[in-house]
Formats: sequence, C-alpha cells, structure tokens
Amino acid sequence: MNTRTAPMILDERRDDDGCTLQLVVPMDLDYFPGHFPQAPVLPGAAQVAWALQLAASHLGTSPQCREMEALKFQRLLRPGDRATLTLRHDRVRGKLHFAYREGEVTYSSGRLVLEPRV
Repeated sequence: MNTRTAPMILDERRDDDGCTLQLVVPMDLDYFPGHFPQAPVLPGAAQVAWALQLAASHLGTSPQCREMEALKFQRLLRPGDRATLTLRHDRVRGKLHFAYREGEVTYSSGRLVLEPRV
C-alpha cells in the first residue's frame, strides 16, 4: 500500500520569521487515486496541512489551526509540479501566512490562525 502523503523538499532558506521551501509534488501521493483519478490534483486541504506541518517542523509553530483566513486556491497543483512554499509566522497575531508559487504563478495562499502551542 502506498503511504506517501508529504512533498519532496529540494531546498530550504530561513529568515527571521519564516522560511522558503522548494518542493516537488510526488507522483505517487496517497491523495491522487481518490481525488480525480483521471486528472489528479493536490487537494486544497492537503496544501493547508502541508503548510501547518512544515511550519511546525521548520519554525516551531503549532501544527493545529483554529481558523482559516483569506484562503485562495488559484491554480491546480498536479503530480510532478514544483512549487516554492513561503511560510511566515506572525508571532504577535498568532498567524501563519503561506503561499505556494512557482515563478509568476500563484497556486494558493492564505492565513491560518494557529492554536497556541501546549
């Protein structure tokens, strides 16, 4: 059984309150067989989950989201696509800003209100 649910990380750059990750959407993700088998796309829920998980592991933020703000899914992410994921943690407001882009193309973006870390 295929158990792949995470992106492949090619590169990482850090700054004061965030990081930028170069990703590849694997061809064999568990999400694809049930999410439009004839034309697989990465579900928006998976994109949000990746942002939360990657921010938690790279920035030390909470992996739990209390509220989603300003979510925009503008272009489909498909198997084999490359994307740059930008994560910025607004500590004062307890928010995580994320955006998946490649060059001039924006795939998705949003703000997530994080649960406090326990």
